[in-house]
Amino acid sequence: MKTTRSRFKKPPTVSKLVLEEVIGLTTKSGNGLASNVSSSKCAYLAGSVVVILDVNSGTQSHLIASDRLSLKPLSCVALSKDGRFVAAGETGNQSSVLVWDSSTLSVVSELKGHLLGVTCICFSPNGKHLVSGGGYIYLWDWRSGHLITKFQATSSGSTVSSVGFSSDAKFIVTAGKKHLKFWTLESSRKTQQNGGMRRTARSASLAIHEKLANLSIEKDCSFTSIASSVWTNSSDDNRKQAGGLFPIYALTDSGILYLIHSGLSVKKSVILKVQRAFALSTSEKLIACACNNGTVLLYTPVSLEYVGSILYSKAKKFYEENNTVYHAVFPEQNSQQLPALPDAVACQFLAFEKLVVIYSDHSLYIWDIHDVNQATKCFVLVSHSSCIWDIKNLCCENMHDPSLACTAKGCSGGISFATCSADGTIRLWDISLQSDLSKDAKELKNELLGSSCLGNLRLSKFSIQLCQNK
Repeated sequence: MKTTRSRFKKPPTVSKLVLEEVIGLTTKSGNGLASNVSSSKCAYLAGSVVVILDVNSGTQSHLIASDRLSLKPLSCVALSKDGRFVAAGETGNQSSVLVWDSSTLSVVSELKGHLLGVTCICFSPNGKHLVSGGGYIYLWDWRSGHLITKFQATSSGSTVSSVGFSSDAKFIVTAGKKHLKFWTLESSRKTQQNGGMRRTARSASLAIHEKLANLSIEKDCSFTSIASSVWTNSSDDNRKQAGGLFPIYALTDSGILYLIHSGLSVKKSVILKVQRAFALSTSEKLIACACNNGTVLLYTPVSLEYVGSILYSKAKKFYEENNTVYHAVFPEQNSQQLPALPDAVACQFLAFEKLVVIYSDHSLYIWDIHDVNQATKCFVLVSHSSCIWDIKNLCCENMHDPSLACTAKGCSGGISFATCSADGTIRLWDISLQSDLSKDAKELKNELLGSSCLGNLRLSKFSIQLCQNK
């Protein structure tokens, strides 16, 4: 007797996973970090996820295209002026630009058209349009998903490294290898026939034309970052000093900062005296330039006067016994052989005179720059600086078996695990430590956000010393 089998098998039920927390980041340049100078939130990349970090509350929210079967890594991110909408560009072939509503964490628009990946992205000042760069420059009406126009910014086909709008939204600026161009935005007109009478009316489309500029910049200059001025009611003095024009700042990889008026002429420039410059950010009062060897230089808008610098430091101080780091101690005779500090690859201003900086070792620092002569760390996010090879659960404080799911069964011992990486470190983590740290946030300003790193074992032939994480 043959057994009967159902022709249609019921698909197995799969519980929907909810992303609670992200440890680490994949931001590699200034295009992978965005913020709003009027809020305490910044956005950075972690693989195919955009992480929104609220510095005041120390909380994360996550933007992800969860309805997709496969996700692509993200390469760039931008915030609208009001901070509500977040856009991110994908890497790889047939890539898209995704736009989320940060209040609902849902995708509100997917813009398709890029063939070889999106490298940079920017909202227009009024939030109506979005410009994205890759092999071509695309101008979108992102709410409707309509592609207004696209054009090739460089005849050589080289990738555009930075794109942005002027503050008055009359220009799009593109920058890259031996490339800095201005493009005018003009409303196109069309003629309509109405009862035998012809009339000209503005259409909803925009026309883009290259605007020739007398920049007097060396032809071999390669630009890494551009930024427009930030005008508010409190910055009228800067506006008057700029002569009513709308300055644009451009930074070269060799470390030259240019001030360019919307009249398309270079008004001023300054040599930063660094080996390399990576990113640029502007606020009402300051301009920040992220440079090599962990240096961020600060200048005044318009006048470009140097006012201070922020230096990455590996010095650690003692605060709490439960927040420790183990790292190598080098003998004094080898002090000149110490490796260079990680580069500052991205920076963005936040509200309340804060500056977020991402370094090439994948760490994120929030600096208080109320006193530019003595910037202080507010928060630090640490992670591995290279790929993670393995992850293992560890026993809780009560020495229960790691496989017993202690927290789910009411154990108060916490959840801890260890990770090892190609950067030569083994890190110990405790997910539940965050709530304990937040209780003492006022006393411990330099707490770690998110999961706390209990320890860091660096594989080295040198001695290992216990010190405190800051």
